[in-house]
Amino acid sequence: MKTPLLVILSLIIFSCAQKNEKKFEQISDYPKIKDSSLFIKNLRQTFDLTINESPEQEEGEKITAFKKVKINGSDQDYYFIEYDWKTGPTAGYPWKNQILLTSEGKLVKILFAQRYEFIKIFPKQNPFLLATLVTGHGNGGHEIYKVTADSLVNIYDGNVKTYDTDEDNRVYEPHELQLKIKDYNNDGFNDIAFTGKIVLIQGRAPDGFWYDNTTINGRQVKYSVENPFKKFPVEYIFLYNQKTGHFKAKGDYREKYKLFD
Repeated sequence: MKTPLLVILSLIIFSCAQKNEKKFEQISDYPKIKDSSLFIKNLRQTFDLTINESPEQEEGEKITAFKKVKINGSDQDYYFIEYDWKTGPTAGYPWKNQILLTSEGKLVKILFAQRYEFIKIFPKQNPFLLATLVTGHGNGGHEIYKVTADSLVNIYDGNVKTYDTDEDNRVYEPHELQLKIKDYNNDGFNDIAFTGKIVLIQGRAPDGFWYDNTTINGRQVKYSVENPFKKFPVEYIFLYNQKTGHFKAKGDYREKYKLFD
């Protein structure tokens, strides 16, 4: 006798629910980890963390953060853990996870950020979680998280790269653009901006053609990070929308700064 489709779907949903109910029991160690090896082993097993295992990874792995935090959107306490295994293939960069858990040890979110920071955007509210996401080739951007209905939700609608060390035809200075918090449109709510410089490490002709070398006054010139073609300031402003609770771009920055070229 064939199993009815409704029964199959129910079993799948039940299985997923059971998986989501997994708890990390070692939060009872807080604030001090008693056995770091056991802590890491149980963390990986509980949440199925996929790590490219090697002697170098095992030697370098460690818990670099274990803290109790509050995040914008909720007054509940959460546990924040960062697990760093230091090395691996380029595709697995940045070789670390940030795990947010409820006070009962249930999983809220797993991140793969190169860097994180808890930032105060609105003075009388809990901080947001800022994550800097970067590929192994040096391209990346940001996400800004708050808690909504027991989930971690990104409220930054970024559409431009805000981290760049990839030496194609340009990089940023600094490589991770600086975050500024300010009420840019004077509506009583703070906005955010990413600022710095675009550094052109190739020459660019008026027709958009990129080149590495040229001759100036009879002298051969080669452009690079150390000898850039040009630097100019960049500022990406994202205004806070009170209705949606998101930060949205003030303008078309890809067009303004020719980011498609």
